[in-house]
Amino acid sequence: MAENRSSKRFGSRYGNRIRKNVDEAEKGEEDYERVAAGIWKDKETGEIVAGGAYRKDTGGKEMLNKALELEGGIEELEEAKEEIEE
Repeated sequence: MAENRSSKRFGSRYGNRIRKNVDEAEKGEEDYERVAAGIWKDKETGEIVAGGAYRKDTGGKEMLNKALELEGGIEELEEAKEEIEE
């Protein structure tokens, strides 16, 4: 592994996977920097957006599109929305 890992500051605490996720998050998004878990700041404009804890994109859009592609997906979502509102 790389010597200049940002998660090295945690030492042996929190577990290897979490430290690896932090490393990926802090080097990953080129236009955004991670301010805190789930909070991302655009480097150019300073705009702050919500996202995933370790990645700006949570994949929710892809999951929604996949659900809508299923047969009857839209109707099922509308029925679920009605049930929630009741």
